[in-house]
Amino acid sequence: MDNFIQELREQELIKEFDARLWGSLVDFITVYSKDDIRVTFKDGTEIRA
Repeated sequence: MDNFIQELREQELIKEFDARLWGSLVDFITVYSKDDIRVTFKDGTEIRA
């Protein structure tokens, strides 16, 4: 685990949108209304956008 965290610390920060990265994280987006849009990630986490 320590090696993994160290590897993350050494990586450059993401400076612009990366469609491949986004696609690898997001499972689906649900639009209930213009004021209620939810993003569901592949790990099951859901956020309201």
